[in-house]
Formats: sequence, C-alpha cells, structure tokens
Amino acid sequence: MVQNADASKSVTCRHCGLNTLVPILSPKQKAHCPRCDHILTSFTSNWVDKVLALSLSAMLLLILSLSFYFLSFDVNGMKTSVTLISVVDAMEDQGYLALAVLIFILCIILPIGVISMLLFWMLAIKFGFGVRAAQAQVKLCFAFLKWCMPEVFIVSALVSMVKLVTIAEVEIGPGLYFYGAFIVVYVLILQLLDRHQVEIALLEASLPPKPVQTQQRLQWIWALLITSVLLYLPANLLPIMTTRFLGDDDPSTIVGGVITLWQNKSYFIAIVIFFTSVLVPIFKILALAYLSYSVRASYAYNVKQRSLLYRVTEFMGRWSMIDVFVVAILAGLVRLGSTMSVYPGPAVVAFCAVVILTMMAAMSFDSRMLWDEQS
Repeated sequence: MVQNADASKSVTCRHCGLNTLVPILSPKQKAHCPRCDHILTSFTSNWVDKVLALSLSAMLLLILSLSFYFLSFDVNGMKTSVTLISVVDAMEDQGYLALAVLIFILCIILPIGVISMLLFWMLAIKFGFGVRAAQAQVKLCFAFLKWCMPEVFIVSALVSMVKLVTIAEVEIGPGLYFYGAFIVVYVLILQLLDRHQVEIALLEASLPPKPVQTQQRLQWIWALLITSVLLYLPANLLPIMTTRFLGDDDPSTIVGGVITLWQNKSYFIAIVIFFTSVLVPIFKILALAYLSYSVRASYAYNVKQRSLLYRVTEFMGRWSMIDVFVVAILAGLVRLGSTMSVYPGPAVVAFCAVVILTMMAAMSFDSRMLWDEQS
C-alpha cells in the first residue's frame, strides 16, 4: 500500500483504530483500511476551490434563510408567519430557555461556525495566512460537524406544515427555500471534505510559499465566476426592495424598479440603474470568462485589446453597488411604520455578493498572464 514512505502520512482508522501509512493520492484515488476496509481518505481534484465556492454560497444562503419567514398560515383571516429566529424567541418567551438555547446553537450558531471555519481554512490553504490558527481549528470543526442539525430542522418544518395544512392555509416562505438550498450545498461540502487532505493541505501551506501558478489562479477565478452566476439569478428574480404604504406591501425587483422609474419619466436614472445593475454584472462575468479562457487556450493575438478589456472590467466593478446603496439609504430614511416604510429584499444580499465576487475575480486575474505568450 505504501509506495513512498517519505511521502506517506499515518492515518488512524476511526472504525478499528489501526494506524496506516497513506501515500500521496492522485485525483479520484481512495485509501482503504487494510483491516476493516473503511475508507481512510480520498482525494478530489480542485477540492479546495470547490469547498471555498460552496462554503461561500452556503454562508449566503444561510444568512438569507434567517432573514425571511419559513412558513405562514392563515386561519379565518388571521395570518401568522414563523422564522428560525422566531422559533427560538417563542421557546424563550414560553419559559423554555434551555430548549431555545439548544435550537439556537444546533441550527444557527454551529452551522455558521463550521462554514466560517471552512472559509478560513480554504483561504489559509490558498494564500498562506492564518495557517497555524486554521490547524488548531481542525479537530474542533470536525467535532462540531457531528452536532450540526440543519437537515433535522428542515424535516421538522415540513412535518409541521403537514400538520397545519389540515386546519389552516399554509404557505411556504422564502426562508424555507433558502434553508433547503443551504442544506443541499452543505451536503455537497461534506462530500468533498476530507480531514486527512485538509491537514496535508494546511501543512503544505505552512511551508515557504511557492509561486502561484497560472492554472491555480484561473481555477480560483472560475470558481468565483460560477458562484456569481448562481447568485445573479436570485439577485434579479427576488425582490430587492419592498415598499409598505398604508399597510400594503409592494415588492420590487431590480428590473421592476427600472420599469417604474421609466414610467415615471425618470429616464436618466432608469438608464443608469439598468446599466450598472443589470448590464454591468453580465458584462463583467462574460468578460472575465473570456479573458480566463483566452489565457488557458494560450491565445497569442489581440493581447492589447484583451488587456484593455480587462482594465475596463476592473474599473466598472464597483459601480454596480449603486442599487445596493440606494436600497440601504431608502430603508434607513423611510421608516414610518405601516404608513410608509421601505425594507430591503432578499435580492439585495445576493446582488451585493455578485458585485463582491466579480470584483474579487477581477482582482485575482493577473493581466501579465495575457502577455506570457508574447515572451
């Protein structure tokens, strides 16, 4: 089993306790315990980039799920909605403080803590900072994983819905969809996460840094762009802002807001918002995807034009935040209760993430890669 003792690491089987030297694995390879045949470790190509992208998506989905109601039910015109936070508050109000704390820890604090540590680890592995702190967290994080219960909570929510549907009109809220999506991403992360590979990667990251290879940089950029595309859809389909006027809520998407501005003859503002919030993110994603592909395909022509395209893309990045700031300002100013109030919508978080991720992708792209073929 051991091909190179110097390159092998000892792994203890968690089922039978046997210590086995495991060599460095190639992609898709697995190491089995020689005593009980349990899988000791497995290696997936580009697992760091995949875990980083998925962890970022999981964190955003979890935050969104906490911002909106899970379920609402209507009995004779009396409508009540519930969120994950309100479940905890209800337990506390009714005197079940210990149960409230338990639910809060198992369903909110631990998942946030685990995802935060995973994000920190992957960044430590990729960029070499905070490696010692990350190494100290490995044992703690894998212990926390056993106590995270998001999937248990969502099954409980579905069971509660089935029970309520016989006595009231039940509606699934966006929070439940976001939490369900978080669990799917969370499961994918667990499929990629291997403690032995994490420890090896952190050990290598603690060594003197190696020059960043073009291929590694491009993989990171593609991970950011794919995540941006996934978040661009909810950013445009979900409401970015809700206006409450005399008790009636009027949600508005980005495109819906542009149409309203146009109908109100605010043509210039409508064009600016449409350009910065709709066209610019698409342009940035397509431009960076083209530039990354051109580097990978070793294009040796139109280098000056591609270099100019990169500079334009990098410059335009921050201007997409206009819509986010507009919503924040309106939400802070217009607070008149049921008479008139403005509330941020779920799209504002997703759209803000799209802007940040595309800016990170642009910053990660080294324009010198475009000129490599000329040298």
